[in-house]
Amino acid sequence: MRNIYIIPVIVVFSILSSCNKWLDITPKGNAEASEMLSTENGYNAALGGVYYLLTTNSLYGRELTYGMMDVLAQYWDLTNQTTHTYYKQSLYDYKDATTVSRIEKVWSTMYKAVAQINLILESLEQNRDKIKYSELIEGEALALRAFIHMELANLFGPVIKSETDLDKNCIAYRTKFNTEALKFESFRAIMQKVKADLNRAIVLMDKDPIIDNPRYLNGNSSMLDYNSVLDRRGSRMNYYGAKALLMRVELSLLNKNGAYLIAKDLIETFKTNDRFTLVTSTRDLNYGAEMLSAMYKNDLWSEAAKIFINERVESSKQSLVITPAHYSTILNHIYGRTPDGAGTDRRLNYWFEKAQSSFDYYYFTKYKEVQYQGLSRLAYYPEIPIVRLSEVYFTACETMVGTDNKLALEYLNEVRKARNLPDLEEGYSSEEILDFMLREMRKDFIGEGRMFITYKRLFQSFYVKQGIIIAASDDKFVFPIPDSEYEYSPNEKPTTK
Repeated sequence: MRNIYIIPVIVVFSILSSCNKWLDITPKGNAEASEMLSTENGYNAALGGVYYLLTTNSLYGRELTYGMMDVLAQYWDLTNQTTHTYYKQSLYDYKDATTVSRIEKVWSTMYKAVAQINLILESLEQNRDKIKYSELIEGEALALRAFIHMELANLFGPVIKSETDLDKNCIAYRTKFNTEALKFESFRAIMQKVKADLNRAIVLMDKDPIIDNPRYLNGNSSMLDYNSVLDRRGSRMNYYGAKALLMRVELSLLNKNGAYLIAKDLIETFKTNDRFTLVTSTRDLNYGAEMLSAMYKNDLWSEAAKIFINERVESSKQSLVITPAHYSTILNHIYGRTPDGAGTDRRLNYWFEKAQSSFDYYYFTKYKEVQYQGLSRLAYYPEIPIVRLSEVYFTACETMVGTDNKLALEYLNEVRKARNLPDLEEGYSSEEILDFMLREMRKDFIGEGRMFITYKRLFQSFYVKQGIIIAASDDKFVFPIPDSEYEYSPNEKPTTK
């Protein structure tokens, strides 16, 4: 019954002191938790604790972004590094001890976050009348619960090639803070529950400050009455983020028309209120202005730099710096490939930096904290995207391919213009447009962990470098559910073929 993962502690994030406080869930701990979840600051701290879990290195602080997930998507060349910590993952060896450990941590930490969310929601039900902005807190918590379950389903659930695959076994959707073991449900059932949570969240967040204010704005009118749920709504789960996640759900359920309508609505909304926009400036390396929803991680660059700035030497088992040969592939066959690429691509010119040393390597610097340059400072917000505006355009493109290829190209070209690339002209087949879109996504989402899930959803083979293409297969795309999950559980472990 291990999918319960009741946390032995409730993680809370102290808004005022920026310290992590841990409370044991014991009779004494329950009393303390109950006392904490009776004030605005307590709920804000508990919600902050969910983000704390999600941004740990086991999840989106590394493994589900630039670490394990991008290794699986073959962003980093580990061909000759057989002792590298990620080497077995690069081969899709899910029985390797290191791989098993990483995947188990993803499973357990995600369900810990869900448990904390459920505790918040159950407690809020009894206290909503005395908690300011309770609807915003509830909406944010529901959307986070939906997001986590959707990610778990995308990682551990089946490959969806047809409508019948939607009814294959998936995971458990936990909505209560208890120790009850739950039977796994179908992928379709999980996504319907994700959809229900997101729809409810959108209604609850219909007065989200981000609707009328910039994403970085502090919505508090006075620091004497400060409420963290109003601060920097773009760096949290919010109204627009929930809508964009609903778009992902429709794609997962094979409802292209439903996904398109949401994408189109978001694009048209931002063309009138410019709350979010495709980034054309080189002053925002991480393209934060495009993040409809994100997670703030104060030490993002210092943690990423441990992998991307360490010089690669024979003894290194963790470094992911880029060799000259790999950079040549990035330059000539990915960002600069004819006809869809060009050396003018801002992503190529600003995310890959030549090492300032005797070592002939390149660093990946998308998350770099840029220092003062002359009299100005480049913008830097250490944020991990949950969903980007560019993904909305990619979705609009994908859902129009084969239906209106001219319109599909228009959506794709909007992203290309922002990246300083020329328009792709009409005349390409549906297959070619889809390939161009996937290549733009690969360029855009490097370091973010999105591509592996995208290849799985579309059951697409993917280009690594000239002469090497990874063939799509179920055994690559489906994470094994940890063995511990089947102990004392109503779920039977699948037999190994």
